[in-house]
Amino acid sequence: MLYVLLFLPLLALLGRREPRLLAGFSAWAALLSLVLAFLLLGRAEGPFRLDGVGLFYLSLTDFLYALVALFALGYFAREEAWRFYWSGALFLTAVHGAYLAHNLGVLWVFVEGSTLASALLIYHRGGARALEATWKYLMLGSVGIALGLLGVILVYALVGGATLDWSEARTLMPGVKPEGLRLAFALLLVGFGTKVGLFPLQAWLPDAHAEAPGPASALLSGTLLNVAFYALLRYTALVEAAGLFPFASALLLAFGLASLLAGALFLFGQKEYKRLLAYSSMEHMGLAVFALGLGLPWLALFHTLAHSLAKTLAFLASSAALKATHAKEIRQVGGLALAWPEVGVPLVLALAALGGLPPFPLFLAEFKAAQTALATPWLGALYLLGLGLAFLGLLGPMGQMGFGRGRAPKKEGVAAWPLWLLLALLLVLGVFPPVEAFRVLEVVLWKP
Repeated sequence: MLYVLLFLPLLALLGRREPRLLAGFSAWAALLSLVLAFLLLGRAEGPFRLDGVGLFYLSLTDFLYALVALFALGYFAREEAWRFYWSGALFLTAVHGAYLAHNLGVLWVFVEGSTLASALLIYHRGGARALEATWKYLMLGSVGIALGLLGVILVYALVGGATLDWSEARTLMPGVKPEGLRLAFALLLVGFGTKVGLFPLQAWLPDAHAEAPGPASALLSGTLLNVAFYALLRYTALVEAAGLFPFASALLLAFGLASLLAGALFLFGQKEYKRLLAYSSMEHMGLAVFALGLGLPWLALFHTLAHSLAKTLAFLASSAALKATHAKEIRQVGGLALAWPEVGVPLVLALAALGGLPPFPLFLAEFKAAQTALATPWLGALYLLGLGLAFLGLLGPMGQMGFGRGRAPKKEGVAAWPLWLLLALLLVLGVFPPVEAFRVLEVVLWKP
């Protein structure tokens, strides 16, 4: 049945080139996968096994993909819609494979598959700029994932070529050579970190978002970045099992803090709001890596959930704004909260959530990380500096797009209900954070 779950997203291709059928089949395939995944928790078949952490990310991906697929029906013109849904089906299949993989080599294969499939989403509309962005994404992603492959091979060699199974490799970690495992983790962090968008490996991120259509950007930030982060979670757990977490922690904290500070600074002076959101993704993935480096895997998981919901909301709302105003620059879009509250209010509140304001869940995630980071004063100070800069970098665009002067939107026929559903979920998670559930996931990750 796990193989059924793997290929279920391809059900969308039955819609051929009819947009309504493609949207419907895509959404139903994703939702059916979500339900089936819960029924298959703990099942193992061949190199695949679904545990709690894989179920969490797979369910989040399927839920967001269903919303994006339904939203995209009103966004794309009839003649271009099929390209999005066909590429999306391949992308979702690759992501399913990554979260189902219980084999370190198979995990790498599907992470690389998600890179290739998502390149089709970036190149959706074609043209010189889209080609350049796609080429940069493929080149940097492939170089990064090649370094990740070297890390996978080295881990395999360190366990004596005995196994690539996740659980079995974990039991063998205490006996491996620490120098080799340190090198392997460094390669894996740089390799998968390129796809996560960590500084200074994030060069593909703003160009990809600037050229990809809005719904594709929602998938790239809301779901794709989590795939590589999931791989980092797995390998960090291996290093922890070997008793080398202090080494991994130092690297994770350094990359996470650098990504936070650089991402926050890049927010200032951005002219295009999609590029602004891309750098916000870099900042927040840095925060998730930072939380992991603090030894708080549950918080890193919670942060990626909150970020995925908020960033998907922000990209979908900004997609509607782009379609209604035909303006890419922040200064050209204004007053949406008053002129078009169905879209403007969710957009403003999404930016507020990404800025870390209460009662949204990213406030809790950032607060909990700050409590731990402040045990080391200089580390806590740099962390708080990054959070403050990120908030200020989003404050101006939030005010301009929500309440400033700009082009009057021509209200297009996009569905606004996915925006409000995502906003409601963010508020519920912020007011009633399921902390204990994420602590259970931490146990699954750390002690499978």
